[in-house]
Amino acid sequence: MTRPRFSVVVPTFNRRDALERTLGAYERQVASTPPFEVLVVDDGSTDGTAEWLAGFSSRTFSHQVFRQPNLGPAAARNRALRAATGEIIFFTGDDIEPEADLLVRHDAAQSSSPGEATAYFGRIDWPADLEATATMLHITGRGAQQFSFYYLEDGAYYDYRHFYTSNVSIPRAVLDREPNYFSEEFPSAAFEDAELAYRLSRHGLRLRYLPAARAYHWHHYGARSFFARQVRCGEMAGLLIGKHPATRRDLDLNLLPWTRLRSLAVQWLGSGRLRALARQLPERIEAALTLAEHLDRGSVESAEPLLLPLFRFGFLAGVAHGRYSAGVARRVEAALFARILGRPLAQHRVA
Repeated sequence: MTRPRFSVVVPTFNRRDALERTLGAYERQVASTPPFEVLVVDDGSTDGTAEWLAGFSSRTFSHQVFRQPNLGPAAARNRALRAATGEIIFFTGDDIEPEADLLVRHDAAQSSSPGEATAYFGRIDWPADLEATATMLHITGRGAQQFSFYYLEDGAYYDYRHFYTSNVSIPRAVLDREPNYFSEEFPSAAFEDAELAYRLSRHGLRLRYLPAARAYHWHHYGARSFFARQVRCGEMAGLLIGKHPATRRDLDLNLLPWTRLRSLAVQWLGSGRLRALARQLPERIEAALTLAEHLDRGSVESAEPLLLPLFRFGFLAGVAHGRYSAGVARRVEAALFARILGRPLAQHRVA
């Protein structure tokens, strides 16, 4: 058999409907698309995904299906990579619907830089048929907590943090410079891709933005669900900076007096206000989330003054839980809440 140009790697977990839409879109890639294979790894789904995949067939591409216990997307992608045969690895998600010329666009880009250690990452938008909340418009807009396309320039090069495994292609030969691939120490879908790209950047990897390669993200977020996602991201960021301390500067952690916050937390018995806030923190966070949910139904402009600090607090609280013992992390979280959310909530008469 002729070696496929692309190996499309799709980890999936309990998103059968989204996966059906995604694989259906790969059936509709334009006729000029080079040969490609699709490797789907069912990461322990319990929603009928395994049964549906067992009956799946394609007229357009060859495919392989693997099933494993729920080990996380890093382990799932590694399982696919061990079986992939394509010259170019294309990473995507089970809820990412490609435009019909997506692989053609990546193929043209990769063909323009033969022998170079370049990964191309495309643009990801919300589908027109998916009603967008203020949170969704914020996190892909000025907030940039999900994707930072709002600030990027066509054709420019960016660092390892932009190795978005929702829409990115990389030569297999470059990926093999780190033959263990994704670190399976990361159980959640956050920073496991950046961690691999960080290691590959030491072998010369560069990432280039290719906005013409477009896909659509079928994932609805409200303020509460994205806040929970930010906490998980923070926990995974704690793992990242533990493995690679130099990444700390790239995650904006130096913008906060982190050492001072930790010192306050350790010495918190001398601070009655901090001690009281730590006791009240669950209720205060709940009040902030309730307000954010209300604002989510309005314009992004009216919601952003709260969403921006709320999601930043969630991320940094997650980092604290990923880096410190439970007791210290809880005290750091209280100090972060006071510093980041105190004023925005006071302005809304919630503090």
